[in-house]
Amino acid sequence: MRTLPLLLLVGCAAPDAGQLFYSVNTHVTDGPDETVGYFVDAIAKAETKVDIAFPKGEDTRLSDALIAAYDRGVEVKVVTDIDEADSAAVSELIAAGVPTTLADAGISYFEFLLGDTVSWPSEQTIMSHAFAVIDYEVTDYQYTEPKVVQASSVGSLAEGPRVVFEARGEELAEDLWIEHHQVFGGADCTAATAYDAMAKSIADSRYRYDTSSNVELQVWFGPQERLIKRVTDAVYSARSDVRILTDDFATEGLAFALQDKASWGFDVDVIVGPNFSASSTALSRTLSNSTPDVAKFQTSMEQVPTVILIDYGEDLSGRYNTSRALVITHDLYSSSRLYRSQEVVNDQLIDGAMWELRVYGEPSGDLLDLEQLWKDARADAEVL
Repeated sequence: MRTLPLLLLVGCAAPDAGQLFYSVNTHVTDGPDETVGYFVDAIAKAETKVDIAFPKGEDTRLSDALIAAYDRGVEVKVVTDIDEADSAAVSELIAAGVPTTLADAGISYFEFLLGDTVSWPSEQTIMSHAFAVIDYEVTDYQYTEPKVVQASSVGSLAEGPRVVFEARGEELAEDLWIEHHQVFGGADCTAATAYDAMAKSIADSRYRYDTSSNVELQVWFGPQERLIKRVTDAVYSARSDVRILTDDFATEGLAFALQDKASWGFDVDVIVGPNFSASSTALSRTLSNSTPDVAKFQTSMEQVPTVILIDYGEDLSGRYNTSRALVITHDLYSSSRLYRSQEVVNDQLIDGAMWELRVYGEPSGDLLDLEQLWKDARADAEVL
């Protein structure tokens, strides 16, 4: 965390002490209406700026709120996936003249290891960000109270739960704003240098945000901070149990990590959704056929958020370690661009984020709400 500028000692107004920490409130919503309500309410209260990114453009309540803010003089900048260009909400925004970037239009390049050109269409290069930064101002020594709303997904009308975070904190808002600024300006996950390297940069060196409660918040941005690798690392570091909820699961490395952990005697449970194996039958088969010690289930929920719970139970010594809840804006895809020389959906070509909540010791508060989400999905699930 930064130290306060020394100029505050010579005539500048002292900042609100509450701004030295971050606040985050977690909500498990019951569907699209409640989810979009958090965004619409925040947009309606915006005074100067709204920087927003959303992956689906079905819900016109989102576009209506943004157009209303734009018409009253608020600076609005929108990022969404290019495949949503003809959706109802995005069409409204473009027609109203709201500045809108259509991101992740696909990528092709010459792969020297294969001696051939590889390519991914826009459907496989995904803009999964779902956040709004409200009233963040880039000014020297200007202490504002910007608000952040982050969701596992927003803009879809599909029924089913989502996870929404409401947060405050200047540096958190700044980091999200930097991420938005890159993608809005064209540096999305498909932007490459002349050497086919990723053009997108890490938003900032910060990742950890101390809150005024017992919850530690961490935020990571993909693809530059490799979210699936961080999930895999979290699985290997678990000391008691691992529980996963996601719609599609198509990652060989993570499947092997789960099997390793389960074979060592740890409780490992995975719930997938109705779109399991939609992106890659071959990669999904790794979970189905090569993880005999992992308990696997499938839910029929229409909308399935990606939530990973680590160390919610006691370890072998009967103690609680650091309880962790990870929420990702996209499904669990491959960490490698190629699978046996074939292009697959992968986390190197997805713009998204992972929010992680940590409690040192027994899980409590918002972490229990996320556990209840997993339990509700398990109650609805059948053995895979």
